[in-house]
Amino acid sequence: MDSRYGGYKGKLLRVNLTKSSCKTEELDFDLLRRFIGGRGLGAALLYQELSPGIDPLSADNKLIFLTGPLVGTATPCSARWSISTKSPETGIILFSICSGMFGTALKKAGYDVIVIEGKASRPSFLLISDKEFSIKDASDIWGMTTEETEESIQKKISAEGKFSVVSIGPAGEKQIKIAGVFSNRRAAGRGGAGAVMGSKNLKAIAARGTTKISFYDEDKLRVAIKKFRKNIEINPFLQNVLSKYGSASTVNITGKFGVMPIRNWQKATMEGFNTLRPETMREKFLVKDKACPTCPVGCSKITAVSSGTFAGAETEGPEYETIYAFGSALENSNFESIIYADKLCDQLGMDTIASGITIAFAMECYEKRVLTKADADGLDLSFGNAQVIPILLNKMAKREGIGDLMADGVREMARRLGKGTEKFAMHAKGMELGGYDPRGIRAQALVLACGPRGGCHHGGGYVITDELVSGRYDRFSVKGKAALTKRARDFRLIMDSALYCAFVGGSACSVDTAAQMIAAATGFDISSEELMIIGERASNVERAYNVREGIRRDDDTLPERLLKEPLPDGLSKGSILGKDFEQLIDEFYEVCGWNKVTGIPTKETLKRLGLVEMVGDIIELS
Repeated sequence: MDSRYGGYKGKLLRVNLTKSSCKTEELDFDLLRRFIGGRGLGAALLYQELSPGIDPLSADNKLIFLTGPLVGTATPCSARWSISTKSPETGIILFSICSGMFGTALKKAGYDVIVIEGKASRPSFLLISDKEFSIKDASDIWGMTTEETEESIQKKISAEGKFSVVSIGPAGEKQIKIAGVFSNRRAAGRGGAGAVMGSKNLKAIAARGTTKISFYDEDKLRVAIKKFRKNIEINPFLQNVLSKYGSASTVNITGKFGVMPIRNWQKATMEGFNTLRPETMREKFLVKDKACPTCPVGCSKITAVSSGTFAGAETEGPEYETIYAFGSALENSNFESIIYADKLCDQLGMDTIASGITIAFAMECYEKRVLTKADADGLDLSFGNAQVIPILLNKMAKREGIGDLMADGVREMARRLGKGTEKFAMHAKGMELGGYDPRGIRAQALVLACGPRGGCHHGGGYVITDELVSGRYDRFSVKGKAALTKRARDFRLIMDSALYCAFVGGSACSVDTAAQMIAAATGFDISSEELMIIGERASNVERAYNVREGIRRDDDTLPERLLKEPLPDGLSKGSILGKDFEQLIDEFYEVCGWNKVTGIPTKETLKRLGLVEMVGDIIELS
């Protein structure tokens, strides 16, 4: 490692599963300086290392696990790690971020990054520590749930100490394109990274390290961390809402404004909505509050069902998006079934948003008689039928019966069904939409349509608080939304690259404080202004990757339902995106410095961000 800097180990571990080999490489500190780590560094490495047009489930794809310079510090909520790969669900760039100790364990083992290539000849898992690296046989744990896998591996290697394990479940083994990667009940869920792991015959990675992580200026780092913690302590939302209810608190906000999607986005109100509220969850189902490592907020909730059909189910969650996906989107007011579905997705290794919204799509196909009861293996797919949820999830994970039709998400399901179903297949670029209806939140239309990994609700910027709560914006107006979204997008890249929690960081950590923490940890002389440019630079590399894979302006769109159907009820009743949508896109491209016709970053933008050498091959495509 370059002795001038801290916050990094300076090492990349390259694992070739085909050859059963590994080698350690020095990380380019200029690349770290320009992209920080985590999501940003992952985008740069993918662009450099993957050829355009590869099959995401082939041995040519790479799976990159990354840490960031704040991982392993006392920075609030910095116990995180990320994955970057080409998504099998969308065919474009994928990053997925998870909390837990795996990132810290990897870093203490001596590595900032693992690049996994090729395909193992048999089911395998990786053992990584500061003392050894080995590829071990996983044949006896192939088929296990994620929870069983972690327990089994811990027992196998317990003599060597406590390891942090990430793994896939049966869904990843079957390469269903909505499979995630899991660690201690937490998920790097979206876009199919679990399917990529499964395609490589890689069941799990276990990491442990004992080496010290050094930082450039520990005194300045402590001062900056103290400022961050103080802001958390005095923030009323974090202390009074998020700490008490977790992300489930969002149900009250989206419900109030009529933007929580109901019945596969057909409505904004439903009977029994109060059963989905966070107060109900806390009163009836809470077992205990839980905090991620280094987190002073504790937004995670352990919930359990004590009686009825779903008795015995316990999960860490459900988060807001899971309540939307298995609750409102299915017009399902049975909260017990949502807890059970959350637990089942974690064990099978499936993304809850994609799973729930695929079921919602199937229910609307059933409602419209595109699917019959015979097509559905004799199941009743009526909206509100909570009992059918776990049956469908198991079928999807096994690719069994109708589950095979549903296993790869709504875009693929609509493609196979046809008959106009694409009009209500709720995805963008193949990724199921997060639970915020942009007909009532204009900036959210940009987040969902232009986000780098598809219909993600936050990767392209988290704008909900600004638009719905701050009072600074008219949520139905186009004015100011392009600039709002771009800034939120670039700031999100900073959090995802340094790797600290966006829930807490977005509320209590300014760009100035983030710059101070990163500079103190690394020794990079980074101002808040330059840090935002770093976020913008990484955003444009993500865009360049997608452009190289064929993404253009026509792909930055939303389902016909959102563009042409007004909301029929709720506080956003009558709202429709309509003509506003094209104006939003025009203004967003303008503030981003992208060609308005193609959506490709202009040569001037690439020059300003110092990206011509790295991604300049896209210029000729515009």
